[in-house]
Amino acid sequence: MKKIHDTVLIFLMLCCCTPAQAQFDNRSRMYDIVTDIDTFYLFSNPKPCFEEGDYDWIGAHSGMLLQEYVALDTVTVYGVAVTFDNYTGLMPATDNTFQAWLFKCDGLSYSTVSTQYYEFRPVDSVTLNRSHPRFCWFYYEDTCNKENCFTAPCYEFYFDTPQQINRMKDTFYVGRFEGMSSYYVERDYGPRYNSSLPSHIYAPSTIDPTVYDSYTIVDGNHHKRWGWAFPIIGFRCGPIQQLFLDAYTGDSAVVRWRQVEEGTLYNVRLTGEDGSDTAFVISDTTYTFTPLSDSVRYTAMVRKQCHYATSNYDTTVYGEWKTVSFGTTIIDTTIADTTGVDTVGIARPDVEGFSLVPNPTSGAVLLTAEADLTGVEVYTSAGVPFRRLPASGRTVRFDTSTWPAGTYLLTVSTAQGIVTRRLTVTR
Repeated sequence: MKKIHDTVLIFLMLCCCTPAQAQFDNRSRMYDIVTDIDTFYLFSNPKPCFEEGDYDWIGAHSGMLLQEYVALDTVTVYGVAVTFDNYTGLMPATDNTFQAWLFKCDGLSYSTVSTQYYEFRPVDSVTLNRSHPRFCWFYYEDTCNKENCFTAPCYEFYFDTPQQINRMKDTFYVGRFEGMSSYYVERDYGPRYNSSLPSHIYAPSTIDPTVYDSYTIVDGNHHKRWGWAFPIIGFRCGPIQQLFLDAYTGDSAVVRWRQVEEGTLYNVRLTGEDGSDTAFVISDTTYTFTPLSDSVRYTAMVRKQCHYATSNYDTTVYGEWKTVSFGTTIIDTTIADTTGVDTVGIARPDVEGFSLVPNPTSGAVLLTAEADLTGVEVYTSAGVPFRRLPASGRTVRFDTSTWPAGTYLLTVSTAQGIVTRRLTVTR
C-alpha cells in the first residue's frame, strides 16, 4: 500500500526552510487533528470505502476544481478547508494565485451528445494571502479498511464576510483555483474511491476563472475523491495534545505543554481538594504553580483559547481541558522502566499499571491501563501525527505490522492523567 507519511515528513522539512514560510512551523508545534466526526466541517454522506493508495495527485487539474456538498439545514459557510501542499516544498505566504471559492449551480447550461454543461454562480472567494490561513492535519479514516487511513496537511481559508452572504442550503460547491506560478505547484490530497460510484467533483471547460457557464463533472477515476475540499461551518479549537508535569517539589509544580498555532492563548486552571480554585490566561507554554501545600492533592488543567474575527464577527471558542494531577504522593521523575518507554513527570500512582507489550515489536501490541482510557494518539519521533487508536475500557490491542520501522510516541490519556510512551517497531 502506498504510504503518505514519508511525503508529509518531506513536506514538513521543506515548508520550514526559510523565515518567509515560518507561519506554519510544523516541526515544533502541535496542530489540531481533524476527523470526519468533528462538526465544524461539512462532510459528504454516505462516505465511500477508499481504494488502496493514490491519495495525492500532482497537477490533477489546474484552474478551478470544486467539490459538491448538500446541506440539509441552512448553514453558514465561513470558509474552505483544503487538504493540499506545494509540490516544490515552500508554501508561498503572500501568494495571490491560489484562491478558495464558494459556488452555487444555476442548472443546466447546455448539453452535447456526451457531456452536460452547467452554469455556476460565484458566491464568495478569498486569496491565500488575504485569508490568513490556519493549518491543521486531516485524518482520512476508512471505516472499511483501517490500512487505508492516512493523515494529510490541511489549510483553512476564511472568507471576509460570511455572515452577510454565505448562508447556504441544499446543494453548493467549494474548492480552489490554482493559477499559474513558477514556484508553486499544488499537490492535492484525497482518498480515491471505487470507479463504479459517481463523481462529485466539477471543473470548467476553460482555465479562465471568470467563465462560469461551462462546468462539467470530472468523472475520470483519477478525480473520484472523497473530501479534499470541505466547507467550514463552525470554528475549530482542538484540545492540548500533550500535557506534562515537569517538576513537583511539594510547594511548587511546573506544568508544560507543546506549542500550537502561533498567537494562541491558553486558559490555565488549578483546583485543589481543599476547595482552592484559581485560573489564568497566558501565552507561554509553561507555568509554575507556587506556593502550594504539600498536603493537598491538586489538578492542573490547560485548554486552548481560539480567536476568530473578520469585519462581521469576533468570536472566541475554547478547546477541551487537558488535566494532570499531583500532590499527596511522592513524585519520581526518574522511575525505573524496563519496557523501553518514557514516563516523564507523572506521579508514580498515575503511572503504575500501564503496560505496552511486546516492546520492541513487529506485529500486535497490547496496551493496558489501570484507569479507563480516553484516547491514544500515535506520533512519529519527529512529532508528526501518525495515527489515532480507538480507545475504550482499559485495554487497546493494535497491529504494527504495516507501520514503517522506527520509534513512535504514544500519548495515552486516562481520567487520571496523560502518559507519553515510546514504542519501537522493528522489521
